[in-house]
Parts: sequence; C-alpha cells; structure tokens
Amino acid sequence: MESITDQEKQEYEANLRWRLEVLKAKLEAGEVHISSDIADGIEQSLKAVRSLPDGQIDLDTVDGRVRSMALAAAHVHNREQDKKSISLIDVSRTYFDFVELNCGDLARQAKEHGLNAHQFAMALSRDVEAVTGINKQLPQFLEVLENFWRDAADAVHYHVQDLQGTKAVYGGDLFPSYEQNLASSVGLYTDTIVLSDPFWHSRHVFDMASPERRVYYFAKHAINVLGYRDMALADLEKPIVVFAPFRSSVDDAEEKFLKHITEVDGLKHAAHVFGRSFENVEDLFDYARTLSTPELAVEALADPSRLVFDTEWGGSKLEQVRRSLGSEWSPVTGDSNAGLMIAGQCLARMGQATDILLKSRYLMGTPLIDAPTSWKYFSWKLEYNSALDDDDRTHLHMVRGLQHAREGEAQWLGKIPPAALIEMRKVGAFEEIRTVLSAGVDDIARERPTAYFRSSDKIVENIRDAFDRHGAEVKKLTQRKIKFAGFDIGSLVAVGAVEIAAAITGTPLFGVGAYAATQLIDAPTIRQIPAKFRDLRNAHVELKKSPMGLLFKHKK
Repeated sequence: MESITDQEKQEYEANLRWRLEVLKAKLEAGEVHISSDIADGIEQSLKAVRSLPDGQIDLDTVDGRVRSMALAAAHVHNREQDKKSISLIDVSRTYFDFVELNCGDLARQAKEHGLNAHQFAMALSRDVEAVTGINKQLPQFLEVLENFWRDAADAVHYHVQDLQGTKAVYGGDLFPSYEQNLASSVGLYTDTIVLSDPFWHSRHVFDMASPERRVYYFAKHAINVLGYRDMALADLEKPIVVFAPFRSSVDDAEEKFLKHITEVDGLKHAAHVFGRSFENVEDLFDYARTLSTPELAVEALADPSRLVFDTEWGGSKLEQVRRSLGSEWSPVTGDSNAGLMIAGQCLARMGQATDILLKSRYLMGTPLIDAPTSWKYFSWKLEYNSALDDDDRTHLHMVRGLQHAREGEAQWLGKIPPAALIEMRKVGAFEEIRTVLSAGVDDIARERPTAYFRSSDKIVENIRDAFDRHGAEVKKLTQRKIKFAGFDIGSLVAVGAVEIAAAITGTPLFGVGAYAATQLIDAPTIRQIPAKFRDLRNAHVELKKSPMGLLFKHKK
C-alpha cells in the first residue's frame, strides 16, 4: 500500500470537504436527481453524515457513495464555471485574431499572386530571409498557442459537447486539404465541423523538420486556417466551424492513454502487413531494422494491400516504398531504413485513427475524414477493435456507401463559397437533408449488435434515398437559376462518393466505461483521484457511442 504524506492527506481532505459543500448546495437547489432504485440507500448515506464541533464535516461519516456523488457534483460545478468563463464565439475570435495578426500578410500575399497554400508555402520556403525570420519567431508563436489551448481546452470541449445537432469532428490528418475547403464541401450537411489547430498539432513536425520545411508547413497552415475564418465567426445559432484541440495535446493522461491504444492497434496492423505477431513495439522495431532496404522490406510483406502510403500513388509496391522514403520519411526523420519506415507508418496511421475516434467520442460527434488514405486506415482500426473478444475473429464491422462509386456517383452541394454557405444556413436552406443524415448517424450509433446489420442496412438505405431526393431538388433549382450570395446553384455541385463506416462492439470500446462503472461504489484513494475522475468524465460517452465515420470524396 502506498504511503501518503501529511500534506497530501490535508490537500485531499480539503478538496473532499469542498466537493461535499458543492454537493450540499446542489441538493438544496434541487439540481441533483437520484434514481428511484438507489434513492433509499443514498438517503441513508446522506443522513449518516455528521459535523464536527468546529462546524466542519466529519469525513469519517462520509461513505463511498456520498464521496462519489460529491465528485460528480464538483465536476458539474467546474464544468459550468468553465463554460461561463468564455463563450465558444469568443474562443474563435481570440484564435483568429491571433492568427490574423501573425499570418494575415501571408494569406494576402498568396491571394495577390494567385497562389494556393501549397504553391505559396513552397515559394516562401525558398526565401532565405523569410526562413530565418519565421524560424526565429516560431517558438514564441507556438508557446502562445500552447498557453491559449491549455487554458481554453476544457471550456471549448464542454461547449462543443453541449451543441445540439450533427457534429462532424475532422481527423485523419493535421488539417483538411488546401485543395478543398472542408466546410464548403460538407458544411451544408452537418451542423458543426470541429477542426484542430494545425499549428499546435504540428509541433512534432516543427521540432524535427529542417528550417525550410518548418516555414513550408507554417505558411500552408496559415493560409488554410484563415480560409475558415468567416464561417467560424458567422453569427449563427449553430457555428459552422469551431476549433478544439485534441485532448491528447493538452492532457498528459490522455496522451499516455492514446499512446497505449496506438501501440496495440499498430501492432495488430503490423501483424497483418508482415504476417507475424509482435509482442511489443520494441519487438516490431527490432524486426523492422533487419529490413533495411526497400527490396528487403517489400519481400517481407505478407499482405501488401494493407501497406498504403497514398491511394492515388501508382506503380509497384517497391516503387511506392522508395517514394515514401524519399519524400515522406527521410526528409523529416533523417532515417532511410525501409523497415523502420513501414513500422512507423503502422503506428502513426493507427495513432491518427485512434486520436480522431477518441476526440469525436469525447465531443459526442462523428469522425469526418476527407482523405481516402486515412479513411482506409480508419476502417481497418474499426475492424481491429470490433472483435467480440480477443480470441474471437468475428468482426461486427460494416462499410456501406450511401452512393456506391462503382454503381453511380453522388451529387451534392460541395463547392459552396463561405458567403453562400453562411446565407444558406441563415435561411435554413436544405435543412431536411441535414436532419436525415443526423438521424441516420445517431440511429446506427445506438444499434444493438444483435440487430446491427439488418437495422443499419435499412438506415443507410433511408439516407441514400434522402440523398437521391436531395439531388433531384438541386437539379430543379439549378434549372431555375436559384442563387445564394450571388452564386448560381449549378456552380456549387460536387460529384463523387459519400460513404459511411461504422462498427458496433459487444462491450464498450477500450473497456473504459465498464471499468469506471465498477468504481462508483468505492471511495477513491488520494493517488487514484485524477485517473478515476477522468474515467468517470468519459464513461457516459464510452457507453453510448459506437465508432462511426463519414467520408465525402470528391471526384478529381
């Protein structure tokens, strides 16, 4: 049994007394509602609480149930206070004011020269003076963002959790592609798109990359981010875009949890790729080091189809490995070992998929992925996590196309300029299709495994029918030359595929919810408080949501 210091004991008792006072205030205000099946036991526990002669609560009379109730009441109290401390729109204004102040000139220069984010960033990275100046200021820039997100993260997350409607949480990459504004593509069909600050989430890249590459990513992010400014700051009941950091970037416990899950899934994926199991990451890396050349690495592949660098890359697998070493891996890591590159790919890709799944579940939203490569790895992760148990190879896994690309192509309003999108949302245009999609996603998330395939097939069919009706409506409006913010409907039509992927698990994913439920009757020890508090906070999300993803894929 771990010993505790007197100071730790005093801090714990002070915190417990504060939580008990919060619970008392909420009980008196009628803000605590107790289920009837446990009301008698709770009442007895509350009546047993006594005060000392000095007026303080006698902690020896407080049992585990009351302590757990006090912990929950304190969390609700802190949550309310965090939300009151700053509004969602104020977070967005503060973030964009900072980015505009530091990066606005870059976006304006790119526009003046008619260059997209990639083209301008490449040009700037070749400017010696710009490289020197930006690299000098970059650490302070990132430090300000770190302080901002660590202070604002809880408030932002609580606000987003409480947003009603469809929430699509972006993942699969640091930020949506510069080639297509994600909100322009899907902002009409989801109420709110949650993005992450690419500057803060690129800090590992900034740490490892050359000065020129740092400038490239900095400039590309700047131009890309500012393209979402108007939609994030639009005066709407439900924001089109909000920015919220991944919990793993502001919460050390979440980062460790993510690392553990990533390693588990990364090893599963590597086992598929190489056709052999690995006990741990060290075992994987030891094996990978022996595959030092592209030729050796490709020869060792048991399932080459599970090694995907980019779905658009052609050529043989050997050519792709060489290309990745030259363009994606070595310039950043300085390592030219092909086996280590593939092992790193397995872990990194599973890390991306896990992070977006954790974040979307925590924010009670749906993962939204706009890159087909990331979509593949996300689907594979759902497959690995959907086994009924560790020894069962049966996977309750489904991937269905709302419009199957091989059978036909979907049409949706997916090239909407910000001004037109804001006007559409203000007047409530096409709200019915958004409602159908929202209901369908929610229905699948609630399905029981026993009825999953039959029910979810029907739900997907309903969504597909709704998109068919929507396409017909858009076609009629196109013929009538209907416009929004001066843009003709016909110019806003996108062609491609819309897909939905989901997996139902027999038990809560990762087992967090089940673990937390067993702790409710126990009085936590001092050293357990942080971890148990985190589990309790996430338990309701883990128990209610199943993995789910959406992909809107544009035809090139």
